[in-house]
Amino acid sequence: MVRHVFFDFFGTLVDYDPSTHPAYNAPLAFARRAGSAISPEAVNEHWQNTWDALESEAGRTGREYSMHQVAQRYWAAIGSPPVSGDAIDTLIEEYLDAWTGNVRPAAAALDCVTDLAVDHRLTIVSNTHAPALVPRLVHRFGLNSAVDMIITSVEVGWRKPHPKIFEAALHARGTTAADVVFVGDNWAADVEGPRRLGMPSIYVGGPEPARASTALTELPRIIRSLPAPP
Repeated sequence: MVRHVFFDFFGTLVDYDPSTHPAYNAPLAFARRAGSAISPEAVNEHWQNTWDALESEAGRTGREYSMHQVAQRYWAAIGSPPVSGDAIDTLIEEYLDAWTGNVRPAAAALDCVTDLAVDHRLTIVSNTHAPALVPRLVHRFGLNSAVDMIITSVEVGWRKPHPKIFEAALHARGTTAADVVFVGDNWAADVEGPRRLGMPSIYVGGPEPARASTALTELPRIIRSLPAPP
């Protein structure tokens, strides 16, 4: 039996809306506090374009970007109006508060990790743009009772499926790929990425042709049936 389970977070242990919720919350409020009369439509466009540009760069390079990069680039896009020293941090906090408002634990997630934690070490390995975001949600939903380590792309500097984030997680745990199973909902990031390092993986995303999906309720049984590493 393998001793470690690495979990993706968003879409695996929690359900969420991946859209960026642009003009109708924090970005528009930020612009108004800065004295900008920019229209909500223009805010929407600049905010979305900012995300699209950074996401495109990250997709090409594997390097993760932070919420501070998003906020700074958006500020420049709307003309860099004068702002107070904590304005960027306020924008980030307000945006994340709005974005996480509809995040909910996935069905059976707490039962699954509680069961597996009896005889496994559990680690979350997540792509994210804010270091404190995943730990905050893990505590909010009580998952910290079973998960005792969190590795984030923004802290490592590399996002899944780049091998460096998996290598960082293995190093932090002091283990090898053969003694870990990775669980996630994104085929490229959570299945193909780990497998390239020799790490078994289990797909829990939506059913697709030639991609069998496993329910969280079935994970403990399946993981315990995996052979021990040589």
